[in-house]
Amino acid sequence: MPYNSSPLLMRDDSGGRSYLKRKSSSSQRGRRSEVQSPIKGRSSSLSHEPSSSSAAVMPNLNSKTVDAAFVDLSPSFWDLLPYYLPCFSWIPNYTWIKFGGDLVAGISLASFQIPLALSYATSVAHVEPLCGLYSLAFTPFVYAIFGSVPQMIVGPESAISLVVGQAVEKLSSHNSEISVMDISVVLTFISGSFLFIFGLCRFGFLGNVLSRALLRGFISSVGLVMIVNALINELKLNKLLKQSEGHFHTPFKKVMFILKYGPKNYHKPTAILSLTCFVILMMLRIIKKKLMKRHRWPVFVPEILILIIVTIFLSARLDLKHAYGISVIGDFNTRGLDSVQNPLSKSNIELIQPLMGSGFSVAMLGFFESTTASKSLGSAYDLAISPNRELVALGSMNLFVSIFGGLPSFGGYGRSKINAFSGAQTVMSGVFMGAIVLLTVKFLLSFIHYIPVCILSVVTTIVGISLLEEVPADLRFHFGCRGYGELAIFAITVLATIFYSVEMGICIGCGFSVITIIKHATKSRIQIMARIKHTSQFVNPDDFLAKSRLNYGSVFKELEEFEGCLVVRIPEPLTFTNTEDLKERLNRMERFGSVKAHPAAKGKRTKEGTRYVLFDMDGLTFIDSSAAQIMLEIVASYKKRGVKVFLSRVPFNDEIRARLESSGVTKYVQETSLPSTESCDVDTKFSPYFASIEEALSSIDECELTSATSEYSSEQSSLLSATLINSNLV
Repeated sequence: MPYNSSPLLMRDDSGGRSYLKRKSSSSQRGRRSEVQSPIKGRSSSLSHEPSSSSAAVMPNLNSKTVDAAFVDLSPSFWDLLPYYLPCFSWIPNYTWIKFGGDLVAGISLASFQIPLALSYATSVAHVEPLCGLYSLAFTPFVYAIFGSVPQMIVGPESAISLVVGQAVEKLSSHNSEISVMDISVVLTFISGSFLFIFGLCRFGFLGNVLSRALLRGFISSVGLVMIVNALINELKLNKLLKQSEGHFHTPFKKVMFILKYGPKNYHKPTAILSLTCFVILMMLRIIKKKLMKRHRWPVFVPEILILIIVTIFLSARLDLKHAYGISVIGDFNTRGLDSVQNPLSKSNIELIQPLMGSGFSVAMLGFFESTTASKSLGSAYDLAISPNRELVALGSMNLFVSIFGGLPSFGGYGRSKINAFSGAQTVMSGVFMGAIVLLTVKFLLSFIHYIPVCILSVVTTIVGISLLEEVPADLRFHFGCRGYGELAIFAITVLATIFYSVEMGICIGCGFSVITIIKHATKSRIQIMARIKHTSQFVNPDDFLAKSRLNYGSVFKELEEFEGCLVVRIPEPLTFTNTEDLKERLNRMERFGSVKAHPAAKGKRTKEGTRYVLFDMDGLTFIDSSAAQIMLEIVASYKKRGVKVFLSRVPFNDEIRARLESSGVTKYVQETSLPSTESCDVDTKFSPYFASIEEALSSIDECELTSATSEYSSEQSSLLSATLINSNLV
């Protein structure tokens, strides 16, 4: 960071040499400076007061006085209403043009989201088909009131449905009397409660805790698990899986099951139909992607819906169930709209404890996935997204849909992107989609009876493959950037999900991310500063040391430091997490001159050589009481060793200064005299805070001058005593 003046190079008033030595990396230790001090009569750019040089750089900038009344700190009720109920921000400006765009987008979304919702419910979550349809139908209405992202489309998600499916498998295998509808009700209620409470407590910052590598690793592992689970239905091995001895709950064990029993026990007609539909869908997707590069209309082609309509017709006409033994959805509970569920009924309360972990995993995963989608849409369309409001919206809609038994619902980036591309203007596109789903539930459920189960599994396989499409690009990116930490998180999450469970993958991945964050938070980032020779710029020599090893030695040789004085920069808040590490790093700097040196190395310095320590606290934005206590121990230790401590550029923050004073830190540091405001003021006031580094270094130079003068007086006194003694002897 540049300095407008060269500190530590001071002359006394009589024009003598500086009493504080400097040491250049290209010169011998102890060489005294012959450079005139530039501090006198000049203001530093590091000072809290503006300098004339700064003003000269910006001569054409206009300025105005900061008026506190200009900032509206207490908005009115009508200003707050659109913030907490975002629907009031778009309803007054809704037009027929927006209505048309939202209607077209809603119809397009419903055409391919209805088959996906059925696939997630039956093939992934292992619940009633209505659970997926209700989730897709009701949640957009609630999100239209509380949601703040106009193009966001909410509904059941593949990864979330997989977590639900594993919970259903686990409970149903131990107790077949438990209703899958009750499991769906309780899981959705638990996840909605977590999200709603987190939103009220303003825990939206949690969206920044987990890295994108973790989310990508989990989504990729979910894609693999979806493909494995779907393959069991595509080969019609699901009944054999339930009847076989042993537990095949983990994805890895299911792969071993397919390899062991699949070649001899697969159902040939089901496998042929599944393979044919899979090839057709993949070909259509490839053709659609190529056409979308030149035209817009292919996005409105619902290839999945067309395939399902054709298979429904063939299933009803050819009687695939009885003629070929191909399983169909068949009859299912259609009384969902006639009665609502009570998530807190006596039987459901008993399910809360075994489902609490899965519910929390659903809430966290759904929130992170929705946050990723909202941030992506927000950056693409220049929207201000509030994670706390999104938490409230997600929690509210899941609490509402839980009374109908719907699957947990969250925002998805893929369908939201298609929604925006289809011409959607507001959240009403989701409302139109939900209305179409409700009409389907009311009048078209009889046709769903004929859908082959393997076709929905094929749709699940297509979705799983789409989740893996971005993995190679992400891996190449992190390899190219040498992001081995992100690659480790990715690998750990994938392996834990495949070899154990989705919940374990989330827990281990989140735990690894949190440990990484704690590691970075507890690591002190203090820097010992050195000056570039013949300039007024101070830099961190560790950076130059690294460059010198890469054949940039000439740059490093131009640095110079000053004997007996450590200029320590603290560019971060001090808390109990990083201040303890500050002590160790200060000790390492005194011994080795660098915080990057290994503790086992042989230090070329001694602590006795340190006479002054200057803390530059310009980057200090906060200090807690634990950090103040450790800081007190540091400065007291320096005081005990006879080392003078200086505090410069301490922020004008009442909390920071009050904590430094109340903890007693300021009692052990050097003081500076404050300029008198009145000519008649006789008493000089002192402050422990130096306004600039230059001011502190001037004080250090004065201390050196005083010390040298006293040493000279002592030598003269000793010489006089020796002369008197010799004369007496004579």
